[in-house]
Amino acid sequence: MKRTLLILGFVSLLFFGFMEYRIESVPINTNNSLSAKQVIENYFKFYNEKNRGGMLSTLTRWNDQPNVVFGLKNLIFIKLVSIGNKDMNATEHYLAFGRGRFNGVKKNNVVSYKVIYVSLYSKTTPPWSSGIHTDCFTLIRESDNAPWLIDDSGQ
Repeated sequence: MKRTLLILGFVSLLFFGFMEYRIESVPINTNNSLSAKQVIENYFKFYNEKNRGGMLSTLTRWNDQPNVVFGLKNLIFIKLVSIGNKDMNATEHYLAFGRGRFNGVKKNNVVSYKVIYVSLYSKTTPPWSSGIHTDCFTLIRESDNAPWLIDDSGQ
């Protein structure tokens, strides 16, 4: 099993290492000047660095709870592959059935993207698994002048 994970990790590194999509130095979201996509880029940068504080700077306060675990202990690496175009269906779903029903966010302050990333963990424990993943990331902001923050992610 460990050998399979190491081979998967090595092949993933080779494959994704040669891709043109690169994340250069991405500033921390301390102001409102970052786009929603830049916030997602920061999230994966901090995640790969196992920087919980940095990750929390890209997330809404709802994600900063004692019971929220990010799986950093078993993480070998995580790398963002791509951020797709806006996903209006996911945004509508968030507003109708997700946290958007309760948090009072306005439709123009919600945006969702399909995100592809690759991860490798030394030990896989649900919900974290090694491989290529496609998830939807929904970001919100309190007002038109507030910073974008990730409020929800998943399939």
